[in-house]
Amino acid sequence: MPKDDGDRLPRRSRGDVKQEAVETNHGTAADPVYTDLDKKEFERGSKVQEENWIRAYWRPAMGWLYMLICFADFIFFPLLAMFIPAILKNYGVSEVVYVPWTSLTLSNGGLIHLAFGAILGVTAWTRGMEKIKGHKD
Repeated sequence: MPKDDGDRLPRRSRGDVKQEAVETNHGTAADPVYTDLDKKEFERGSKVQEENWIRAYWRPAMGWLYMLICFADFIFFPLLAMFIPAILKNYGVSEVVYVPWTSLTLSNGGLIHLAFGAILGVTAWTRGMEKIKGHKD
C-alpha cells in the first residue's frame, strides 16, 4: 500500500496501455495484436456474412407477409367494401349496392392461418434453439 504520493505509480491512459501491450508483443499501432477471443468473434462474423440474404431473412419475411395478409383481409378490404358505395354515390352512380366483405383467408376453414401458425411457431422455436446452441459454443 502506498503511504504517500511519492510511492504511487503514475496513472496511465487507455491509449498508453494499448500501445504498451502492442509494443510488448512486438507489434506496432498499425499492426494490432489479436487475442483468441477476437479471432473467434471474427470467424463467427465471417460465417454470418457468408450466409445468403434469403436464408437469413426468410423468417422475418414470413412474419411480415402474414401480418400483411391479416391486415388486408380483416381491416383494409372490409373498410374498402364499406366506403366504396358511399364514394361512388358522391360521384353520381345511381345504383350502388353494398356487399359485405367476405374474408378470403377464413374460407376453406382458415387453413392459411393454421399453416402460417405452424410455420411461424416452428421457426420461432428452432431459432430459439439455434440461439441457445450458439451461446453454449
